[in-house]
Amino acid sequence: MGDASQCPKCGTPREVQGRGAIHEIDVAHHGETWDQAEQFIILGLRTAIEMRCKALRVIHGYGASSGVSVIAPRAISLMRHLAETHDARFAKDQSNPGVSLIWLNKGRSKKLANEVYFKHESLSSSKSPSENWFDLAQQKKH
Repeated sequence: MGDASQCPKCGTPREVQGRGAIHEIDVAHHGETWDQAEQFIILGLRTAIEMRCKALRVIHGYGASSGVSVIAPRAISLMRHLAETHDARFAKDQSNPGVSLIWLNKGRSKKLANEVYFKHESLSSSKSPSENWFDLAQQKKH
């Protein structure tokens, strides 16, 4: 009686629909600046939590053709930081080096979604480099 892995009405795979879906955003293919990409990732995580998705999948690219990559390494660092801060798990997509995921634990609330937005909104606008999430993430690597 049809394929159970797809919606019978539209053919969309079940994994991208409703509760338990993987929320996907693309911050690499529309001329985004890093500041825009950062906000899209933060808001994407908030949306994924509010929609009770099982993960946020971010297409960040793997670098520029010029050899200078701005969004990819920062997106990965931000996603690692968000995952660590909010009891989630960061993972790189095994089949695509330009994609990473934040796997969310069950039971996330709207309160956490608000914390994600407001905590990182203030961090990204901080003028002190020592309080910047990217600098903190870089220091943890060393």
